[in-house]
Parts: sequence; C-alpha cells; structure tokens
Amino acid sequence: MMKIMRSVRVYRYRWVMLISLINLVLAGSLQWLNFAPVGRIVNAYYRDQIHLRFFNPIDLLSLTYLIVYVLFSIPSGWIIRKLGMRVTYWIASGLIIFGAMTKTLYLSSFKTVLFGQILLGLAQTFTLTSITETTSRWFPIRERGVAVGIIQASQYLSLALVMILSPLFVVRSQKGIEQLMRLWAIISILLAAVSAALVRERPPSPSSTFEREEEMKFSQALTSAFSRRSLRILIMEFATSWAVLMTVFIKIDEISEFLGFANSNGILAITMLIFGMVSAVVIPALSDRFRKRKVFYTFCALTAVPGSFLLLSGNITVALIGAAILGSGLLASIPIGSQYATELGHGINEKVIQALLQFFSQLATVVILFVTTIIKERYQLVLPAILATILLGTLIATFFIKESEVIVTEDERLKALIELENVQH
Repeated sequence: MMKIMRSVRVYRYRWVMLISLINLVLAGSLQWLNFAPVGRIVNAYYRDQIHLRFFNPIDLLSLTYLIVYVLFSIPSGWIIRKLGMRVTYWIASGLIIFGAMTKTLYLSSFKTVLFGQILLGLAQTFTLTSITETTSRWFPIRERGVAVGIIQASQYLSLALVMILSPLFVVRSQKGIEQLMRLWAIISILLAAVSAALVRERPPSPSSTFEREEEMKFSQALTSAFSRRSLRILIMEFATSWAVLMTVFIKIDEISEFLGFANSNGILAITMLIFGMVSAVVIPALSDRFRKRKVFYTFCALTAVPGSFLLLSGNITVALIGAAILGSGLLASIPIGSQYATELGHGINEKVIQALLQFFSQLATVVILFVTTIIKERYQLVLPAILATILLGTLIATFFIKESEVIVTEDERLKALIELENVQH
C-alpha cells in the first residue's frame, strides 16, 4: 500500500546524484568490453598464458563479467537495502578503482587481469541494481523515465567510446595495449572517485507524495510473471535478442576477421551503433504514435534476421549493410520490448518486471556466448549462422505474443501518475 507523505520537495541535487550514477555506469561499462574491438591482438597478447580448448581470453573475460552479475544480482539488492545507498556507492567505486588498477598494473598476467575483471563485474552488479532505488528516492515521477533513459544512453555511450577508441590505440600491433589500458583505467578511476565523493543517502524529504509500493519478493514476481503466457514468451524473446546483440559485440573482431577485415578497426560495431541508436529513437516513437506494440516489436525481430544473414556475405560492403540493419532491429527492440513487458505484466510492480528482463538477459548472454564458443570451435566460421538461426527462432516466438491491452504513451502514463499524486496531496 502507498503511504501519503506530508512534506514533499524536489531538490536540485537530484541531478548531481544522476551524474554520480552515470559515472559508475560509464566506469564499469568501459572496462567490460574494452578489449572486444581489438580481440585478435589481445588474444595474441595472452596466447601463451591461457590453454583452454574452447575459450580465448576475450571470451573468458566477457563471460566472467556476465557470470558475476547473474550470481550476485539478487544478493546485491539485499546488500543495498541493508547497508544503504551511500555505502553501496562507495563499495562499487572502490571495486572499480581497485579492479581497473589491477588490470592495468598487472596487464602482462592474464590471471590477474581476470581477477580485476571479476571485481569490476561485481561493481557493475551493485551499480545496475541501484538504478531504480536511486531514481525513486531522488526524482519525482514525471522525471524518473527521463532519468532512467539517460542512464541507459550512458551505457550505449560507453560502448561507442570503446568501439571507436580501442582500435585507434592497437589497430596494427600489440604495442598500444598498455597505453589503451592506462587510458581506460584513468577514466574509470576518475569517474568512480567523483561518484563516491558526490553520493548522498537520500534527500531530506521525499520526492513524491507517496512512498513506493511494497516490494514483491523475487520468487513471487517470478511466479506471477511466468504464469502469463505472453509475458513469459516476451521475457525469453527479449533476453535472447539482447544476448545475441551482446554476443555480436563481444565477438565483433572475430566476426570482422571472418569477413575479411584486415585490421581491428571496429567499423562493424560503429555501424551497428550509429544506425541502432537512431532506430531506437524513431521506432518506439512510432509505436507510441500508432498505439501498437506487437507489430513494431515483430518488425524489429524481422529486420534483425536478414541483417544477421547479410553478415555471412564475403563482401565487406554487404556486411556493413547487414550490420546497419542488425543494429537497427536489435537496439530498437530494447526500449519497445521493455515497455511491452511492463504492459503485459500489468499489475506486477514495474521495477520487478525490469529486474526480470535484466536478469534473464544477462543469463541468456552467458548461455549463448558459451554455446556459440563451443560450437564454433568444432565447426569453424559458423558464428554468424548460429546467431542468425537464434534470431529466426525469436522472430517466430513473437507471433505467439498477444498485443498489449493497456497501451499508453509515456506522457499519458506520467500524466495519470501525477494526477494520482495531486489527489493524494
């Protein structure tokens, strides 16, 4: 139940808190995939230190980061509630600083770099889990969607920075790896330190006229969500699409090598991001305009399939076109799918729905990355074909999802909540 608050005030410091959270998101995200666009060079750098049959250094670093999130996402929520927001930010900042320094100072030792990656993955788990808590404490309802949107955009920004800057340092040799890691370490450490200095526990008075609804236990939310057929299918489809997108970014240099790109220049990933970010703005807006979720979500899945097949082409130009189409479909499906799931889960706390999407997306990425790595080892040069087949399966799944019965635009949703606040006040 919601409890009415007597004293309500919105503080300007909420934007400082948003900057603090964005700093942590950027610092952690920059460290996750900073090796991915130059995978060939990094794999050669650690060639004599890892002797696993299926996994190369890039795969292992990325997989470790994801596994840490899957294992600790639920415990991290409990820790946040027990220790408080300020202590949690300090812990995350400390883990980022120590993890980034470990990876940089002991770059020549892959085992030590892997340990640093585990620390960074743990820090990112605390960071991502605290997003909803931070925005609900500091922002009024009418601004929370904007705040979360800015945070999500910062994740895309970090990915773009990595894909553009990493190849500039090490595009033709291994000599730039040390400089590259120093750059990312300095940026991550500064961002984390600023975040730790700026964070506050909570505003002096609430930002809304009512407290948040009582949190639903994870097991209860899981039962409720998966009792609804369309929502169950959508969560799995959303998670799979996200996992394919992340797998492509993780293995982007491996795919580039297969397609005949001579150097680790990151052009495929940059193409995906540019077209995807435009599509992620335009297609959700059209979905709101025409009040249709299923048709636009299916359209995203439909465009991703030919995009992935075009990556099979030996022609570099055609592959770039495929990257643009694939990025447009997958990146646009994220905001539409997120809202679609919330509407299909009407009656379940939105925070819980988003947590389920995030948890299963990371879990699916672990599974797909693991499976594609093992299969590729036995059947060389089939990674794009494997991903295309998975996307085809997700496309078929969309036809079994019903249309949302509670479609509202973001403006309408916020207007209704603001009116409710005014009534309570």
